Amino acid sequence: MKSFPVYYRPRPYQAEAHAMWQKKRVGIVVFPRQTGKDVAMSIEECQSALLTPKTTGVYVSLNNPMIRDILWDKTYLDPVTGDFVQMLQDNVPAELCDWKSTAMTGQFSNGSRLKLQGYFQSGQDRNGVGTSFQRYNFTELALFTREDPLPRLMPIIENEHEPKKLRVASTPRGKRRNPLWQLMQSMEGNPEYGIITRTIDDINEMMRREGLPPVITQDKLEQIRDSYLKRFGNDRMFEQEYYCSFEEMDAAAVYGEAYMKMIEEKRDTEFNLDGGHPVFVAFDIGSSGMHSDATAWIAFQWFNNKLFLFDCGEGHGKALPEYVDDLRAKPWFPRLSTIILPWDGDHHEKAVNTTPADMMRKAFPSVAVLAKSNKVFRIPGARQSDYTQITDIQKVRMQLYNTIVHKTNCDWLLECLENYKYEFNTKLQTWSDKPLHDKHSHMMDALRYVVQATNELDFFQGAFFDTGITPAPTSYAEDWSSVWKK
Repeated sequence: MKSFPVYYRPRPYQAEAHAMWQKKRVGIVVFPRQTGKDVAMSIEECQSALLTPKTTGVYVSLNNPMIRDILWDKTYLDPVTGDFVQMLQDNVPAELCDWKSTAMTGQFSNGSRLKLQGYFQSGQDRNGVGTSFQRYNFTELALFTREDPLPRLMPIIENEHEPKKLRVASTPRGKRRNPLWQLMQSMEGNPEYGIITRTIDDINEMMRREGLPPVITQDKLEQIRDSYLKRFGNDRMFEQEYYCSFEEMDAAAVYGEAYMKMIEEKRDTEFNLDGGHPVFVAFDIGSSGMHSDATAWIAFQWFNNKLFLFDCGEGHGKALPEYVDDLRAKPWFPRLSTIILPWDGDHHEKAVNTTPADMMRKAFPSVAVLAKSNKVFRIPGARQSDYTQITDIQKVRMQLYNTIVHKTNCDWLLECLENYKYEFNTKLQTWSDKPLHDKHSHMMDALRYVVQATNELDFFQGAFFDTGITPAPTSYAEDWSSVWKK
């Protein structure tokens, strides 16, 4: 490696990454937190720009504030001099590059250029990054769950007529809808592809072999693990960020453990509806007049105490009865027994005499409204050790261990299960007992109503438990093998 930086002295594992990036067209580094992976990748990009005149490179993060924090404004402690170094500006001699802070670009003396860019830009109609660069550097690619940027870029990067490069530096974030994991899977066996994955133990051992102090001491690592345990209640995120485990999902996920068990047991699969049982649809009603507040629905069957989530959907800005037209287009609509609304389905809007349930009944005759639950997030007045009552969220969590999800029809529902997270209280520096209200919460509210309905309604006949009707028993299978897709 040619030594143009003023301060930068690569550690053993960083030198390993440089060697791989220089040899491979597509190079991925999966390192723990606080190990200088962006220091290494930015130095590699600057070196490439200086070695090859009149070329352009781009360094991409989720948005401009993040790329500014990660790279432009970031400083790190040089272990030899003891000085704090500004990552880009101090590492390239001033006579070799003119840095423009407002645009976050570097103009190199040989005509090359480096641009720092956020992929999701506010105020722009489209997301993305230009296709005219010779080198693409993505930091924390695993966080690009909203949109995978690589399908559009890979045909350009793999163009045989121009030596373009893709570099990635990231920590893991599970496997599902993870662009980093998908890239790793798609590039397996490609001779132009290289990957280096190192845990914190690997890195510390490499440092020790060179007679250098560990990046993070064992005592400090245990302190960090303890802080994760206190903050999250478990050390899953610690395993992700320091031991680079793709198997561990976000510790803040509301249904994390249940979701992981579902994936492990392959209960996200293709299956057919059971012909001996009706279909039900539960709704979460979005606030009227608020386009940003979605209305979500889930179609399901319930028998043998098992929940089969078969289809789902979301919409914005439509009147509630219009969703019946959406359901009418479904092949299972003739088997739809009851539409289930939350408790506010029986409440009047301001200056409106009809309730959402009244409006829905004009479009579909059988509509049930659930009772209002006062224990969605916590039991008022309950003590920490009082387990005689559980929240509705805990009921959903327990039911998920006995739930089968149609992986194609309910792809968005599965994504919401994975990304539905608790809200973090920045003042108290702890997770609250209330999940974050975001794009994933609407479908999860609908799921909560599905589980609540299985406790309030008799799904063998579709009658309310409190109507006094005793439905005739029906025969049903002792297992759910019949629902597997043939």
